[in-house]
Amino acid sequence: MMQRWRDLIVVQWSLVLALAVALPWRGGGFLLSYDMVWIPTWTLDRQDIWGVGTAVPRAVPSDGVIAVLSQVVDPVAIQRVLLIGAIALGGVGAARLVDHLGLGARLVAATYALWNPFVAERLVLGQWPVIVALACLPWIVVAVRDPRHVRGVVLTLALAGTALSVATGLMGLVVALVAGWRSGVLRIVVLGLAVNAPWIVATFARLTPVDSDPGGVRAFAAQSEGSLGHVGTLASLGGVWNTEVVPTSRTTVVAAVLVVLLLLVVATGIVQWARGDRRLLAPLATLAVIGHALAAWGWVAPGTLEDLVDWQGSAGILRDGTRYLALAVPFHAVALAHGADFLGGRVAALVSDRRWAVVGVAAVLALPVAALPDLANGVDGRLTPVEYPDDWAATASVIADSEVKGDLLSLPFQPYRAPSWNEDRTVIDPAARFFDRDTVVNDALTVSGTTLAGDDTRARDVAAVLADPAATPSALATLGIGLVVVDLEAQGDAPLPAALTGTRDLGPAGADLRVLAIDGARSVNPSDEAELAVTAAWALAALTVGIALLLVVTRGIGRLRRLPATMRRASGP
Repeated sequence: MMQRWRDLIVVQWSLVLALAVALPWRGGGFLLSYDMVWIPTWTLDRQDIWGVGTAVPRAVPSDGVIAVLSQVVDPVAIQRVLLIGAIALGGVGAARLVDHLGLGARLVAATYALWNPFVAERLVLGQWPVIVALACLPWIVVAVRDPRHVRGVVLTLALAGTALSVATGLMGLVVALVAGWRSGVLRIVVLGLAVNAPWIVATFARLTPVDSDPGGVRAFAAQSEGSLGHVGTLASLGGVWNTEVVPTSRTTVVAAVLVVLLLLVVATGIVQWARGDRRLLAPLATLAVIGHALAAWGWVAPGTLEDLVDWQGSAGILRDGTRYLALAVPFHAVALAHGADFLGGRVAALVSDRRWAVVGVAAVLALPVAALPDLANGVDGRLTPVEYPDDWAATASVIADSEVKGDLLSLPFQPYRAPSWNEDRTVIDPAARFFDRDTVVNDALTVSGTTLAGDDTRARDVAAVLADPAATPSALATLGIGLVVVDLEAQGDAPLPAALTGTRDLGPAGADLRVLAIDGARSVNPSDEAELAVTAAWALAALTVGIALLLVVTRGIGRLRRLPATMRRASGP
């Protein structure tokens, strides 16, 4: 009974911290920041959300999963529950890794697992699949840590949680294999392939191979934060390539001092961990080494990674190396918990009173929050909900009612916007998802003044046409473009490309958007074989997750039925 109460306290504590992050997320509207774009209405008949378009399937299967769920649940609610639940779930999972320690140490593990620079930076960067995957990684370890009693349902659902994108899916597989190689590699591989099938098949079914720009290695390399230097920044789970998303507190001297203290406790915890229960030390340390090595690669030896990306374009997934610090988070959380447990014992020994152990543990518990206070309140107000202007819904109606054939092109042809209605915060072009047609957007990123070539060959062809002063609308029609939506605020005073001269104006849908029509567009459709393969992949993943969820429900019902008998036995005759 006492163990259950401790478990409940950990859950409540993790939820309180998650709600502290989500303080400004009350009410309606969506959180729109960098790569995080959510929309009011998702349509299921777009090819790109399933991974059969020309673009690299970066948002597969995440977009498809949300599109399906939004058919029955309000997307606003989905976004809130997903983010808050993922943050809290990560803390609970980390605490389960140290369930042999006291309650205080478990709270420390939960706190550091969900309250750290990695979470803050990836939240602002809008990489919500990474946040969800981070929450699932400790649960993968929990599922496979005992080779005699592998928790298959937990493993399946945790792997599925990591399979929302290519990079996170690979992380989930790595964690499962490193932590559970004694539990059956074949079982892990089969489950991993099943839940990751949508993006695996979509990647191989593309019309063109993946071609990543090696220049992105240095652009996405780890960055130093404040006075911590590269080593201190990475050791404290920071270093994201985009310095605009770094919390302000990370640049202060006070935070640097607190980070040093935190790392000293982590180091102490590693020593104590090695002297005690070391069952998880080797796998979690191995994962931490892998995570830190990948995070530092673009900084320490960028030339070697550039050569790899140049030789094999699919290796471009390693360019954003600090994303893989997620692999190190469980190790750091467990080590800090062991350090807190040791310091609590030392404080109690000094005063010869075991009750004083709570003082040492509480001091460590406060360190992650004190070192990063601006994770609270939506990362210091950087993540607050906004509503789409009415113009967007009106434009969606114009596009839906249009009988013009072909896909949609969004202008200006830039990947990101900073619309005034989003409080001037940067976000990837919402038009890529908002309308009910496959949409061609520019995936050529500009980082620190350097423009990196995009991976979508069709987008490159469109960019070439738009840059040609002699181009005509027929050139866009040949590429399958039938409609063009122009964001007038983002376009500003810049003239429209010559390729749009003579296009039909379907009328302004409002003050911010305008729709143009191009006749004679040629459809760009995937092969029947590609559609069949991707459909089969989605069916396999859905079946695998569905069976696991069914087992959860049936087992839950069984426990509820047994509950009255258990309560009667507990109450006595």
